[in-house]
Amino acid sequence: MVKLNKGVLYIATGEKYVAEAIQSAISCREHNSYPIALITDSAAHVLPEALFDIVIIQRANFNYKDKLLIRHSPFEQTVFLDTDTYVADKLDDLFKILDYREFAIHQADEGYEYQMPDVSNAMPEFNTGVIAYKLTSAVKNLIDAWEISFNTNPQVVTDQYHLRKTLYDSDVKFAVFSSAYNFIIYYPNFVIQTVKILHGRPFSALKKVANDVNAIRHDNAWRRTYFPYNHDFALIYANMLNRDIIKLVKFNTRAFFANYYRGINKKLFNKKH
Repeated sequence: MVKLNKGVLYIATGEKYVAEAIQSAISCREHNSYPIALITDSAAHVLPEALFDIVIIQRANFNYKDKLLIRHSPFEQTVFLDTDTYVADKLDDLFKILDYREFAIHQADEGYEYQMPDVSNAMPEFNTGVIAYKLTSAVKNLIDAWEISFNTNPQVVTDQYHLRKTLYDSDVKFAVFSSAYNFIIYYPNFVIQTVKILHGRPFSALKKVANDVNAIRHDNAWRRTYFPYNHDFALIYANMLNRDIIKLVKFNTRAFFANYYRGINKKLFNKKH
């Protein structure tokens, strides 16, 4: 296959993830003109006409190992997106970084709960929901070593665990991009730039978060801290507007009374037992 220059790649194995990939790809189309490829497990999946420029059928494991299918990208420069993503802006900067590096990824606030004896604890775990890469010989070797790590340590099923040490041991020239390019909605996040890619479920929440996080309130509010709670979220920034203060106060008030009544119930339980 002759490789195209630049493009966006999804890997979706199974109906649920194909449906998610369709939603994400539609959002990508709204802001980008790059070709979009889908790697999936069956030609029987019903896909919207002209949404995916290339569809590649590959045998699937239906688990985290399917991330290794990135090795089959039809592009020289690829931006891989998990199916549970929403694209809110142009992806040009992710491709531009590949002019200088061969692999780029976002540092996850995860992975420090376990130790790797041969890996410095300063080497973080990376979130594999968004990866910009070129299939250079070094990156191909990285993917091969990533697969070997899966196979030699099968009791650990998550792809990010295996990538951490594999990338640490590799010769890949990699870069780390900010949360603006992989804004995970499940835990507190901090951003300065416009958020380009949001990551998480449900999909309906991603556009809502994007619109709010990217709505800069005033000239001093561009450093934003995102705080999720109870299927909702608040933003914290300098010189907060009253509407955002009220939202934060409501959350803290609910949290206060929830803790208060939880404490009372615990005392009553202890008395009975």
